[in-house]
This record gives sequence, structure tokens and C-alpha cells, in this order.
Amino acid sequence: MVGKALDRIYAAKDFATKTEKKVIDGILNIPTSDIIYLSISDLASRLNVAEATLVRFCKKLGYNGFQEFKLHLSQDAALVSQSNADCATKKIALQMVDAINETSRSIKYNDCLEIADLMIKSKKICAFGVGNSAITAMEISNVLARIGMMVTYTPDSHLQAMITSNLTSDDMVILISVSGSTKDIIDVAEIAKRNGVKIVVITCYDRSPLAKYADYILFSTRREAAYEGGSVSTIVSISYIINVLYDAIKEKLGQVGYEYTMRSAHSVANKSL
Repeated sequence: MVGKALDRIYAAKDFATKTEKKVIDGILNIPTSDIIYLSISDLASRLNVAEATLVRFCKKLGYNGFQEFKLHLSQDAALVSQSNADCATKKIALQMVDAINETSRSIKYNDCLEIADLMIKSKKICAFGVGNSAITAMEISNVLARIGMMVTYTPDSHLQAMITSNLTSDDMVILISVSGSTKDIIDVAEIAKRNGVKIVVITCYDRSPLAKYADYILFSTRREAAYEGGSVSTIVSISYIINVLYDAIKEKLGQVGYEYTMRSAHSVANKSL
């Protein structure tokens, strides 16, 4: 799991056990400015849970333990404080830059090169998402067209299912879901899995239902609370992933990739006055 400390907590809430939900609710009801000065014993006492429960919860969030969680929480609080002091334009810029930086730490370029190799060898490639994730699925189609790679895209969930039902083990689907819990996309993943289709998932949650179907997972930073569906920062972080994939494909194709991009550039050169 990647992203800010509080965002990771909101993310974990969807898949938490009863005890973990108790910890989450307790932490969210205590001011961050208080938590960063509490010892693990103090916080465990206030939440009425064992210290070991807190340690396990922090590790589930992706930290080494309570101290690392507290460190990141204090850093996040400092960033928010600074953002509040700045004008709105700077605050939004910081959020977008931070989203890309966080995502860059979670992406392994060697994985992108492996995915790029599979994409080049695939007979058909589809990119699907619903809602705001459909925007980034369309971006995959648009970006990869520049390098001569045709990617089927549609925002219609019925068509997504029908198209996927006719794919084979020679094909690939790229499924985008910030939550990893979107039913329509999970349905597509189930169909793809039955057909032996290679599945690449772009999501924020490593323990989501969708992640279970993935052959490869690319993690976008967690930038959305439950009430922030379609956060621009999330879209920006996924766009960053798409461009990393584009570079990986271009690297794999070598001179051929360069020739594709030049032909694409020349084809639209006369569109400007």
C-alpha cells in the first residue's frame, strides 16, 4: 500500500477486520497533532487494544512498525500545514507533484519492461476502466497509438465484458480501478482469467478483490479518501504510470519504436496553422 498515512488508513478500512476497524475509528477520532506525540503504550491504552495489535496494523499499512507510521504521519501533518499557508494554486500543485513522487517510489521499471515485452507480443490489447478510471483507460489507448500499438478501449461495461469474452491467452487486458473493488471491472477480470488472458492491474490497493486476478500490478499512490472519488491527483499519478509504460515499450522496440513515433508526429504535423 502506498500514499499518505491517513490515506492508507482510509484505504485499509474497506478490508479491515473487526479489531482493525476499532483501531481505525479510534485513530481517526484523535487529532493527528496528538497522535504524533503519543507512545505506542499511550495510544494502545486510549484505543483499548493491545500494543501488538497496533504494530500489526501499522505493518498492514506498509510500515515497519508504529514508529515509522508516526514519522510519516508527522511529515504528512507538516505538509498539510504548509499547504494551508500557501495559496490554492500552490497547494494543488504540491498535491500533484507529491502524487507522482509517491507513485514513482512504488513502480519498478523492470516490471514495466516485462509488461512492455508482453504487450508487444500480444495479439490484442484492451484497456478498461469505469467512471473516472475510464479517462485513464482512454489515455492508454491514445498514448500507445503514437508508438503504433493499437489498444481497444470502451467505457461501456457491457462491451468490456463481451470483448473480453472473445480474448485468448495470446491477448492482454489492462484494468484500472483506484479502489480495486469496482464490480464491473472485477467481472471483466473474472472473464479474462477464465480465458487465460494476461492481466495487468493499475490500482491503489494491494489487497483489493481486483488485485487477486492480476499477473502484474502497478500501484498508483493513494490520493483519495472515500469522499474524493475521481481526485485529479489520482488521475495524474496513473497518467504518470502510463507514460512510464510508454517509455518501457519504446525502449523495447528500439529503432522501430522511434520510427513509429516519427510517423505519428508527421501524420499530424499539418494540423497546426
